[in-house]
Amino acid sequence: MKIRRIDHVSINVTDAARSYAFYRGVLGFNQLETVDCGEFDITYFELPGEARLELFDYRGKNAAGARRDESEEGLRHIAFEVQDVAEHEKMLRAAGVPITLPTTQLPNLGVRVLLFADPDGVTLEFCERL
Repeated sequence: MKIRRIDHVSINVTDAARSYAFYRGVLGFNQLETVDCGEFDITYFELPGEARLELFDYRGKNAAGARRDESEEGLRHIAFEVQDVAEHEKMLRAAGVPITLPTTQLPNLGVRVLLFADPDGVTLEFCERL
């Protein structure tokens, strides 16, 4: 048995329009279809490498959770490889995106990284190989 690749990542959102604007407008992901699943909608976005992002909208019924500290158990962040992390930081700041870790070089890991939050506080990372 062999795992072939990541197929998708799913995120619950509290304000669908705000999240669509962020993932489409700020991050530049191609918005695909929205599927009505009865009590919720799933909107798909194309990610690089043939994976998809699924945004789950419970039509205002999503409970806003307490913000987690990054040292707590569970999902820590979702990372995307980019060229020129510092330029991406400028773009995110201009768009008013909360930066949680400014561009930082991590020579022991061989990367330069930037952490920021989506509209629901999900931590995302841009990383650049050194």
